[in-house]
Amino acid sequence: MKPPTTGRGARRGARAAILGIALTALTAGSFAGAAQASPGQSVTTLRDTNAITLASTLTGRNVTVRAASFTGAAVQAGLFADAGFGAFPTTGVALTSGSLIDADPASDADVDFTRSAILGPNSSLTTTGDLGGSGDEPLSALVGATTYDAATLSVEVVPQGRRLLLTYVLGSEEYATWAETGYRDAFAVWVGGTPCSFVPGSDTLVGTDTVNAATNSAYYVANFAPNDPGAVGHDTEMNAFTVPLTCTADVTPRQPVTVRIAVADTRDGQLDTTTLLQSSSLRSTQLPSQLGTFLCRLLPWLPWCSGEEGTAPGIAGPRGGIPF
Repeated sequence: MKPPTTGRGARRGARAAILGIALTALTAGSFAGAAQASPGQSVTTLRDTNAITLASTLTGRNVTVRAASFTGAAVQAGLFADAGFGAFPTTGVALTSGSLIDADPASDADVDFTRSAILGPNSSLTTTGDLGGSGDEPLSALVGATTYDAATLSVEVVPQGRRLLLTYVLGSEEYATWAETGYRDAFAVWVGGTPCSFVPGSDTLVGTDTVNAATNSAYYVANFAPNDPGAVGHDTEMNAFTVPLTCTADVTPRQPVTVRIAVADTRDGQLDTTTLLQSSSLRSTQLPSQLGTFLCRLLPWLPWCSGEEGTAPGIAGPRGGIPF
């Protein structure tokens, strides 16, 4: 792993030493490079695909993709398949503050990570891809902390209905101990510039410090035991994860709106945090009435009928919750 950058390394303090000891203990007698994925599991990163393909995988009924972009390292975003664990569907899009793939020991491009942040089984409580990447400014402002190694996917879509939904899971290596000690890795989903990734029935953003064994535990699934990462048996490297949750936002039918998803480390670049986004779950519901559709055909200049460039974005509305 390359030396830390100035300022960032100063924040690591004792935690880096503790993580180093833990990693040495867990990998003693074996190559720390990387875990072997369970049979059938696969990840395709942006080394081999592109942001439009990620967006197309996400979008479901009554939604059209217009544009997509990603900010971060290529190994931080991609498609996953057959990564079934808990109640979460087995395919979709993943974004991580680490790497979605195991490192290639022969590659000079893979010196900042060792193992995949998501491919099971869970073989380490301290999986870390410290990529030296920049943070995400809107995410930093939202959570009130400096962010690092941000992975950000932005998708411009045109919904046909008045409501836009996106189903996700948040998982992290911080859950083994650090989630209760102030290391809140950052995550958010925005629709039209307004956050919508809330703990169900609240105005609290979903994060490792707001959904865990002690807080909002109904939405939390553990995947480790002390000193035994494989004790529980969910087939993923993540130490714990949320149940599937859904961002729900009110939008204007047929007007383009940007959906932005970001995940990042805070305080330091240690320990990976990952969001899994369900295939076809970026969908629109509550279609306009037949009368509304008829009026748009007669009077296409009405503000809620246009899907052209320059129209106003949708406005985020109801808080996130369990999928429905």
